Amino acid sequence: MNKNLKIAAVGVLLLLGSLLPGHAQNLVQPLSVSLTAYDTENNRTVRIGTREMIRYLVGTNVPHGRLYLVTPAGNAVGTTGNLNAFLRITSGRSTTAVFEVFSPDAFNLFQDYVAVRTNGAGFISHALNRFSIESGSVSGELQGFSTWNARRAPVNGVDASGTGSFQSSVNGWMAISDVLPSRSPVRGTISAGRPTTGP
Repeated sequence: MNKNLKIAAVGVLLLLGSLLPGHAQNLVQPLSVSLTAYDTENNRTVRIGTREMIRYLVGTNVPHGRLYLVTPAGNAVGTTGNLNAFLRITSGRSTTAVFEVFSPDAFNLFQDYVAVRTNGAGFISHALNRFSIESGSVSGELQGFSTWNARRAPVNGVDASGTGSFQSSVNGWMAISDVLPSRSPVRGTISAGRPTTGP
């Protein structure tokens, strides 16, 4: 019995050992939102910055809230389709998530088309991207042209060439409970900083 118990314990440790590194192989980027919504029912414009987006997603103010885009490592340069990225919100200097918006059910970053060229130590990608969200009081579909800058060099030993910093000029629609009464036209920018590794 003890022998079987030891074998089972070793098996669990091996399984955890194989899962934990994979769990830690995410690429984490600070995400910024600067959008303007046009509420045609009430004849007004509504600014949606990163702070407002965090509040709408969580349902309350998050002290010193920060918004991140989290992408599992392994996307090849020029990947099309769902990039499997999700959103993470933290508070203050803590890296612990207070709220996450997972893909594919509540958030999608979709790449319809991408053209890649090498640039010295990295890659520059020009892409058509879609951002879809259905979480908390927020629903929306935004799409637009993005410019991505990725490095060839690994980030903390992880290949990060399939993602990178980017800026997207987007338009589309959003609906936000008690803020935008219906699908309101939206335009603006979504941008992400350089990726680092994290859980």
